[in-house]
Amino acid sequence: MAVLKTAGLNLEATQLESIAAIQRLSVLALSVAVRILQLIQARDNPDLPATVAFDHNQQQCLFTIAPNVEGKTQLQQNPYPPQTLAWATWIIARIGGWSGYRSQKPPGITTLIRGLEQFESAFFGWQLALGLLVCTP
Repeated sequence: MAVLKTAGLNLEATQLESIAAIQRLSVLALSVAVRILQLIQARDNPDLPATVAFDHNQQQCLFTIAPNVEGKTQLQQNPYPPQTLAWATWIIARIGGWSGYRSQKPPGITTLIRGLEQFESAFFGWQLALGLLVCTP
């Protein structure tokens, strides 16, 4: 699976030696890989709901981010209906560095992983700012 290999999560480069640690890492990596594959699937199924990969709070955060990643021209606007997985994938890809032009090839695994990492950081900060996440020592 390309998502787990060098172009994606680079799982084979782990320096973990314990079988238990490698198993835990693999489970974590597989959960991310499934999410990336869901985002890729959205390219061919634009009617899938965003709830396939994002909960309600994550979708609200995506709504907040969306205006900041859309360009000024019609060609750089998110062409997908809100709350669809294709809409969310477009935003994640833009965060990951994709230009957003339909004339370019669709965003790849590396771009989606980078975008998902950036989104998770932004989502954490968004939750803190709204008081939705309480960090305790």
